[in-house]
Amino acid sequence: MTTDPPTSPDFDVIEEEAIAWFVVRQDAEGFTRQEEFERWRARSATHAASYARIERLYGDAAILQGSGRFGKGRNAPTVTAAVARHWRVPLVAALAALVVVGLGLLLHIWSGREAPALQSSPAQVLASDRGAIRSIRLADGSTITLDAASRVDVRLSESQRRFALVTGRARLDLVNDGRPFIVTAAQEEIAGQAALLDVETTGEAGQAVLWHGAAQARPLWHDATFRPDTAVLRPATARALGPTAGRQAAPRDAVGSRDWPSGWAEYRALPLSTLVEVVNSYGHMPLQIDDPAIASELVSGRFRLTDPDAVAQRLAEVFNLVVSRRADGIHLAARK
Repeated sequence: MTTDPPTSPDFDVIEEEAIAWFVVRQDAEGFTRQEEFERWRARSATHAASYARIERLYGDAAILQGSGRFGKGRNAPTVTAAVARHWRVPLVAALAALVVVGLGLLLHIWSGREAPALQSSPAQVLASDRGAIRSIRLADGSTITLDAASRVDVRLSESQRRFALVTGRARLDLVNDGRPFIVTAAQEEIAGQAALLDVETTGEAGQAVLWHGAAQARPLWHDATFRPDTAVLRPATARALGPTAGRQAAPRDAVGSRDWPSGWAEYRALPLSTLVEVVNSYGHMPLQIDDPAIASELVSGRFRLTDPDAVAQRLAEVFNLVVSRRADGIHLAARK
């Protein structure tokens, strides 16, 4: 049995404000106004209950985003009781229509992409080759640095900047040009106004590290239930993305994560076999471990990952290894 909400002039105003806030929180503006929203919701139990009801009824904001009153170009949520009564019934009916005819739009929103009608420009594909670290400066003054074999799709519109990390790792040095940014990776989105952050993805999982600035993360939608949970990224702390989202993650480079765009990384007590895997992800001449007994040796130090010859010589000095260069790679073996 469904209980109708109470009706009164004050309730109408609150419910209309709840509708407006719900729409605001579906795009990047919601990240920048999170504290303002929390203050509004905490004003009374009626405010909180009204927002919860709107959240249940309108699990997607696509209908409202297309409206002249609540869509693009809207003002802050200040509305009248008459408009509240006018919108309530049509919106419920429109929601039912959306289920039938709006599946394509929903799929785009749930996957973190803008719907075709909302895309103001085609994506600019930025990619790097295996063994190469590449930096690209954007028209807004931001810089994206791609790790080896990485790809970021960039889509800029008049109202926001979207960056989708498709594979690999990227450093995004995003300046404040008045438009918020949204970075998607590993089924999460990260938004803010300006920040320096690293984002990495390996399939469904990934991690993000905020170096300076401010940003918030929240999961993408996978069903019709609105997921409002957001988390403020802590500076210099790796945050897991994807299935383990929200947990503190171990940075890819145990000590020197911030230096990776230069090709350098510092490790402490890293298995030699793991270091070889990382170096081989950059170099065209792979390192080969011929003696399984040395694979588990623990390595500490600073290495230039893009120079496999230098890494091999360094390992040879530390572990008394024999280095031989052959057609299929650089071989490492214990000295007899």
